[in-house]
Amino acid sequence: MESVVARSIFSPATGFIRRGGFAWTCNPYVGCTFGCTYCYAMFLPQNRRPLEQWGRWLAAKTNAVDVALRTAPKIARQPLYLSSVTDPYLPIERRLGLTRGILEALLPHQPRLLVQTRGPLVARDGDLFRQWQRVRVNLSIPTDDDQIRKVFEPHAPALEDRWQAFQELRGQGIAVGLCVTPMLPLSDPEAFRRRLLEAAPEVLVLQDFHDSQGRVGADTGPKARERLRGYPQVAEQYAALLQRLRRDRTVYEGEAGFFPP
Repeated sequence: MESVVARSIFSPATGFIRRGGFAWTCNPYVGCTFGCTYCYAMFLPQNRRPLEQWGRWLAAKTNAVDVALRTAPKIARQPLYLSSVTDPYLPIERRLGLTRGILEALLPHQPRLLVQTRGPLVARDGDLFRQWQRVRVNLSIPTDDDQIRKVFEPHAPALEDRWQAFQELRGQGIAVGLCVTPMLPLSDPEAFRRRLLEAAPEVLVLQDFHDSQGRVGADTGPKARERLRGYPQVAEQYAALLQRLRRDRTVYEGEAGFFPP
C-alpha cells in the first residue's frame, strides 16, 4: 500500500454520477484491491498504471480525514456519492478508518449520502448512518454463486458476507439498495429472483454485462470479456430476470438506478 497526500477529498461529480443527480463524489483511496475484472475505474485518468496491474495496488489518502474536516461545510445538504472510483470499504479500511473518519466529519453537515460498496465492513458504520437524515447504502451482489463471483471478482468479499451486511443494516433501520451490476452468470435464476424479492431492498438495480470495448461502462476489462465467453447463457438470464422481477416491484436498469436518497 502506498500513501498519498490529497489536496481535496470532495470532487465535483461527472459522467453518469452527475446525470444521476449527484453534486459531489468522495474517494478515500486510489485503486482497489478487490480486483473486479470488469471495473471501469481501471480506464480512468486516475489510474496511471498498466491495466494488467489493476487489483494489485492501492494508495490511501492518509490525510483524508483532516481535509474532510476542513472542507465538509461546502457540501452541506448536497448529494454526495461515496465512492465512484474505488470501494470505500476495502479490507485496509478496517485498520486505517479513513472512510469512517470522513463520515464523522460529514455528519454535522448532513449531505444526501449514497454509499456504494461490495464490502461487508460497511455494517460497522451503522451507528453513523442512523444519525443521517438522508442516506442509502447500496450493496453490490451481482450473482448467486460464489464460484462465479471468484471468476469475475477474484478478491472481493464472499456473497453471503454481503447478504449478512445487508441484513445488519436493515435491522438498524437503514435504507439499503441492492445492485446486481453488472449481472454475472447465475446458477439458479429463480431462487435468486425470490431472494431479491424477499429482501425487499429500498432500491433494486440491474445492469447487463455489456461489452464496452475498453470504454467506461459495466464491462471494460479484457479479462472479463474473455471469461464471459464461457457463459453464453448470461444474456438470456438477464432478460428473463429483469422481466420477472418487474412483475412484482420497481426495478431500475443501469444508470437510472443510481440517484441520491
